[in-house]
Amino acid sequence: MSETAHRYYRPSSGAPLSGIMTMLTVGTLAAAVLGAVYGAVSYYNPLIYFTFIAAAIFGAGVGMAIRYGARIGRVRNRKVVWGVSFVIAALAVYLCWVAYVSIFVQHHANAEVKAAIGPVVMDPLVVGSLIQAFAKQGLWEIKGGRPTGWALYSIWTIEALIIGGVALLTAVGECIPFCEACHRWTEPEDLDAKIPLENAVEFAQALEAEQYSKLLEINSGTVNAKDCVHLTVYGCPMCEDSDHLTAVRKIFVTNDKGEEETKEEMLFANMIVPHRVIEGLATLPVETQSDLADDAELASVETEASSTDDDRHEPSAV
Repeated sequence: MSETAHRYYRPSSGAPLSGIMTMLTVGTLAAAVLGAVYGAVSYYNPLIYFTFIAAAIFGAGVGMAIRYGARIGRVRNRKVVWGVSFVIAALAVYLCWVAYVSIFVQHHANAEVKAAIGPVVMDPLVVGSLIQAFAKQGLWEIKGGRPTGWALYSIWTIEALIIGGVALLTAVGECIPFCEACHRWTEPEDLDAKIPLENAVEFAQALEAEQYSKLLEINSGTVNAKDCVHLTVYGCPMCEDSDHLTAVRKIFVTNDKGEEETKEEMLFANMIVPHRVIEGLATLPVETQSDLADDAELASVETEASSTDDDRHEPSAV
């Protein structure tokens, strides 16, 4: 473990049973509703490429629901979040197949089969048998060919990996500090102060070493507004004992289409910093290159005005 590891937030093992049940409930409901929608989109949509896009959207929706359940359930244990998210992601893949198979049966089966199976095909054995039949006969054509067998299984595997992978990554997300004393999540707030890029490493080292007196000196440089370090503090709204600082380098560039894009590079995340230091950083003056240009222009205007006034009041030579 790094010597400075204690300076950063580490999630606790907190995972109340009520929180886990909340994750499972919210995630399962989202998987069922969105799975039905995705199953219908897959059945009626003739474009396989659009299906992959829809798969990513489906996975993201399920992941956001799981993340919301973890937040309101106050589940801090990252391993538990990963485990529950994996279970729900797998369930989401199964439920979208349930929706697809159910629609297929309603459109192609005779009345006797429909009566025996019902409007929704939930039996895993029936679902599995129909999937095997789909793989044997094929479902649609692409570029003049009709994928069957392992080719179709490969496409379905990619589709499932997109759904599950996006759901997992979205559900776990970034690590948000939790105030154990107040039993609530911290809230982010962007600071106006920016750190010059050339001082970024020294700034981080001073914070890690708790040498806070150096911060004013380090921040004395001129900030390039298009390439500098932005600061975000995650603080507990109920107390002043749980402040964490995150620093991100943001680069604003213009692409070939003339559109502005933002590239981000993490400098450090969730460093434990005293509240008084956060207050000090929030009041630091920010001097950008545009400010210097404005000051120089103002000084030039003032000089010209002063020169004009001198010429106007200077007595004529006799």
